[in-house]
Amino acid sequence: MMSLICATLAMSGSGAAVEKVVPRCFELRIYYANEGKLEALKARFREHTTKLFTSHGMKRCAYFTPLEG
Repeated sequence: MMSLICATLAMSGSGAAVEKVVPRCFELRIYYANEGKLEALKARFREHTTKLFTSHGMKRCAYFTPLEG
């Protein structure tokens, strides 16, 4: 199995005031794809999942895939 790790950032508040402290919450998600399905999982993130995260106010920080095992 191969995995895709997605780090997301959920922000609350409007962000209008520079001096205002905006609470943040980081979430680490790990997705496992069956053999040969990693490219399909990546495509689903590109075409669907990232839009869903954005619609809920989540900002994506990074995506990682393992180089070995």
